[in-house]
Amino acid sequence: MLKPSEALDEIHQQYTMLRGRFTVEIAKIIAELEKPSRNRAVIFSTASAMIDAAARDYQAFLTGVNAARLQEEAKAETHEELLNKRREWGVTTSQTNLFRSEINRWHEVKSLVYSQAKPRRHKLYVDETRLPPSATAQLMASDDVFSWLHKALNNTSQSDAAKEQGCFPDIGLPNSDFHAHMHAAYRLCLAQKRQAPVRFLDVGCGGGLKVYSALRYFDKGYGFDLDTAYVEAGQRFFEMDKAAEGNIFAHDALTFEGYGDFDIIYFYRPISDEALLCQLERRIAENARPETILIAPYITFPERHQELGCGHVAGAVYLAKTSQKKADAWRRKAERMGVFVRKTEPPGAQSIWTPLIEASRGNGHDFPHRHKKSRY
Repeated sequence: MLKPSEALDEIHQQYTMLRGRFTVEIAKIIAELEKPSRNRAVIFSTASAMIDAAARDYQAFLTGVNAARLQEEAKAETHEELLNKRREWGVTTSQTNLFRSEINRWHEVKSLVYSQAKPRRHKLYVDETRLPPSATAQLMASDDVFSWLHKALNNTSQSDAAKEQGCFPDIGLPNSDFHAHMHAAYRLCLAQKRQAPVRFLDVGCGGGLKVYSALRYFDKGYGFDLDTAYVEAGQRFFEMDKAAEGNIFAHDALTFEGYGDFDIIYFYRPISDEALLCQLERRIAENARPETILIAPYITFPERHQELGCGHVAGAVYLAKTSQKKADAWRRKAERMGVFVRKTEPPGAQSIWTPLIEASRGNGHDFPHRHKKSRY
C-alpha cells in the first residue's frame, strides 16, 4: 500500500510503469496477429497471463492510491483545505480510475484475442444448398425488393448509342449474389494486406447502385458506363449521400486506360458482342496490376481466364497476372481471415485496447455483438 507521504508525481510514475506492462503484452499480441496465420495459442496464453497479473497489480495499486488520498484529506482542518487537497488529487484519481474502466474490458478483449488463437478456415463462398429453407426464402425476398429498388432508382431506357455499341442494358445481378462476391473479395483483400484506400471499380455500372453497395466493403467505389442517361442517374443517387467516397462517370470500357488504378474490378458481361467482350477482358487483364482482384460472374469468363493470365481464387473471383498456384495460396490465406466486415466506429475516446482491436478487425475478427441485428 502506498504511504500517505508519497508525492503525486511518484504515484504517476507507478501508474505509467503499470500501464506500460499492458502496452508491452498488447504489442506482443499485435505482432502475432500481423504474421501469417498460424497456431498462436501458446503466445496468446503467455501474454494473457501477464495481462491478468498486471490487472491484479493495478487493482492493488489503485487501492493504495485511494487510501493515500483519503488519509491526506483526513488531515484537512478546514473545508477550504479539504477542497484544495481534492483539487490537487483530482487529475491523478480521474486518470487512474479511468484506466481501471479500460482494464475492465479485458475479459471481452481476451475473448476476441482467443478467437484468433487457432485460425479456422472458412470457405469464401457459402454453400447455398446447406442454407435452411427459411434463410433461402428471406434472401429471395430481399433480392426481389432490391430488384425493384434498382429499377426505381434507374428507370431510364438504354440509349440508342449504347445499343449500337453492343452494350447490355443495366441488368441487376441478384443482390445476395453480388454481396457474396464482395465478401469473398473483401476477405481476399484482408489476406493481401492491401493498404487503404482500397479502390473498387464497376465496369458498365449502369445506375451505380452496385458501386454504392461495394462501399460497405471497400474505401472508395467508382463506376463508369457508356450510356450517359445511366451515368446521370447514378450521379444523382450518389449526391444523396455526401459522405460516400466514390463517383460515377461516362466512359467507353474498350478505351479506358485507368484499370491499373484499382484494387478490385467488377464486370458483369457489360458487352453482348462476344468478340468485343473478349477484347474488353484482355484489356482489363493486361492493364490491371498484378494480383488485382477481378470479379466476373458470368459463364464464359471461366473458359478464358487462364489464357488471360488470371488465377482463379473461388467463385467469380480471380487475380490478374497471377498463376493458378499463387491464386490457390491466396485462397487458403483468405479462408483463414475472419468473416466480419469492418464497421465504422462511433466517435469516442481511444483506449489501451484500440490498437489490438483494430489489428483484429484487420484480420476480419470483431466483437460479435457489433454485428447482430437489432430488433428495434
